[in-house]
Amino acid sequence: MTAGEPAEQRRPRPATPTDVSAAIAERRRRERRRRRLLVGAVAGLLALSLLLVWLVRFSSVLAVRTVEVTGTRLVDAKQVEQAAEVPLGTPIARLETGPVAQRVVDRLTPVGSVRVRTRLPGTVVLEVSERTPVYERRTATGYQWVDAAGVIFHTEAKHAKGRTIVTTPGVQNRTLADIATVVAALPPALAQRVDHVTAASGDDIVLVLDKGQQVRWGSAAASADKAKVAMVLLGQKATVFDVSSPGSPSTR
Repeated sequence: MTAGEPAEQRRPRPATPTDVSAAIAERRRRERRRRRLLVGAVAGLLALSLLLVWLVRFSSVLAVRTVEVTGTRLVDAKQVEQAAEVPLGTPIARLETGPVAQRVVDRLTPVGSVRVRTRLPGTVVLEVSERTPVYERRTATGYQWVDAAGVIFHTEAKHAKGRTIVTTPGVQNRTLADIATVVAALPPALAQRVDHVTAASGDDIVLVLDKGQQVRWGSAAASADKAKVAMVLLGQKATVFDVSSPGSPSTR
């Protein structure tokens, strides 16, 4: 090389067929490794999923072992548990809660509804809601508690203070339910004056007041309107207040 001539630059060595084949082979090896890892991961997840399904739905690991009952007052927890017939040993995920709740409601009249919950690893909780009395039906032997649906669900020897007393010749559910509608519609000022309610039928409901006056209610229809009219009429001097037709009331 003479002075002043540029130094010869090094050029990359051209790839040979051997180099190209080696690169392709390496790339294929990496792809095969990725595929094996992916297949392994999928297989592992599938195996784990199958194991979880087996544990939850078929094994005894998460099976029903105990039953808890809450919310009872008129019935005791043992009665509820017996009525529910919760199938012990059943995997908790396969427990049909609807039939369990229905059995309790069907077999224990004081129970209005039941919510069934499950708690891992193996507990079934029965949350009981008992019926609420709207009034008491007086009988020769005691006082029957009646709810909004007209269901007689409990009897006590003594009357509970503050609860409306009703007398009826029979226990037809429709009539008892209609009376419940009337009693529930009474404003406090009127309810406090009611000594008792009589009902020869669902169309002949009468409020007997504390001073012997009567409010002839008729049927349970339009009870909210009848209550408003009754409150106005009570300001008049009369012994009978007829609100059976709230649009044309009368007194005498």
